[in-house]
Amino acid sequence: MSSSSRIDVRAEDVLVALAALGLALTAGIGAVAHSLTIDQSAYWQFSYFAFPIAILIFAASVRFAFRSSEAMSVAVPLRRAATILRDWLPFLLFLGLYESFQAAMWRDVHPALRDPALLRIDRALFGETPAFVLQRFERPWLTTALAFCYLLHLVLPPVLATVLYVRDRLAFRAFLLTILVASIIGFAGYAAVPAVGPGSYYADAFAHPLTGSVSRGVLAIVDAARAPRDVFPSLHIAISTLVLLFARRTGRAWFWLMLPLVMGNWMATVYLRYHYMIDVIAGWAAAAIAYAVADALLRLERRW
Repeated sequence: MSSSSRIDVRAEDVLVALAALGLALTAGIGAVAHSLTIDQSAYWQFSYFAFPIAILIFAASVRFAFRSSEAMSVAVPLRRAATILRDWLPFLLFLGLYESFQAAMWRDVHPALRDPALLRIDRALFGETPAFVLQRFERPWLTTALAFCYLLHLVLPPVLATVLYVRDRLAFRAFLLTILVASIIGFAGYAAVPAVGPGSYYADAFAHPLTGSVSRGVLAIVDAARAPRDVFPSLHIAISTLVLLFARRTGRAWFWLMLPLVMGNWMATVYLRYHYMIDVIAGWAAAAIAYAVADALLRLERRW
């Protein structure tokens, strides 16, 4: 078969399809058919990847608009726009899979929350879960700063992905493929170990709620983007770790720019009472596994 007739099937396409199949089998086809809905208020989350796609297509359009009459046919920018959509589409579809965790069916699949088990692990390993310990250091200004760091989890991946897309298309694919693998690990954890975090499950155990009017507004955005039971492992930790790794591959300046933001994100996961420490450790492990698996998948893909 000639190379021109080959179907362009990529590792990320296969992973998205397998993740969708796995979620459907876990929840049950019947449950999906009857109760799988995506809250319309969550549609805005697709802007995280839709916005860079729009910017890249707009740039191709501007380049076409200022071409000389003989330099470029209209087919060229159309092909560029199609390529951009093709490169990013698996990850738009993947956001749809994440949104499936907004569905009520997951409460039927695993009705019991595992927060008590996660707390016991923290206490066995560390004496106490950090969220309880850190409440004595709570200050409105610190809460606001860490809330913004936590929010950057929604911003840094598409920003770095756009930079990589412009500079190095293979590095872009490797980056988003590692996020895809890490997220699949996270989805498996959400389904097997459903939990809501110490701030929700043990709200009465804290001396007082987190304070700060600005931080409340920022965290409201974060909470709107979260799946209800997305605690173990922490994908905030996993994905921000991957951002740091690929920022280092992009250049020293990007690494040093991302480092304080990522470290602030790590601290925010426990300070803001979203995660147990074992979630953090599992998130680092998920990032390491995803990095290795994605590299292996890209090497395997070259043999297709």
